[in-house]
Amino acid sequence: MTFTPLSLRPWLMVLALACPLWTLAGDVHHNQMDIQRDGRDKLVFSMSLNLTHLLHQVLAPQTPLADFLKLHAELSDKALQTAVDKASSQLGDKSFMLLPTGGKVSIRQWQLPPLVALREALKAHAFLLEMPSAIPVHVPPMRVQAQGHSKSPFSRAQLQVHKALHPLWVIQPQDQFWLTDQIPMAIVNFE
Repeated sequence: MTFTPLSLRPWLMVLALACPLWTLAGDVHHNQMDIQRDGRDKLVFSMSLNLTHLLHQVLAPQTPLADFLKLHAELSDKALQTAVDKASSQLGDKSFMLLPTGGKVSIRQWQLPPLVALREALKAHAFLLEMPSAIPVHVPPMRVQAQGHSKSPFSRAQLQVHKALHPLWVIQPQDQFWLTDQIPMAIVNFE
């Protein structure tokens, strides 16, 4: 149980009712990926991600998080879309399945939430960073989808993802496992 000074408790109740985009630290969510086969040559990757952190790590890890959030929350729609497209491209370049034949199935067609939702998450996260440090909060995860296509059917592959997704809890019909900086790849069976 987290200690909260009595003087802050009423403030927290108001914040909880007014800001639906926050949760207590006890509800911290790790990045998750669910892999489903769609036919013999297509995979669908459904993810639940801490997207504001992920975008920061992919686009500007050297920039302080608060500065990144404020800057990107204020971008025009066109500039924010350009940043999202750049992040999607970088995620796709470093996320793939390596087949036993040596072929590579890139994880592409990243579908991030609409710009309006993403902008609100960036603003909410920036606001939460300004809260007193005694209040541990974070922005809830957001849903993202991507796809992988192979030229030929496969039943086994080695999964590797962009390091900004680590730690990542991977769920697929035959197995569940973590991908981390220490364990950056894993064998996935689709039989």
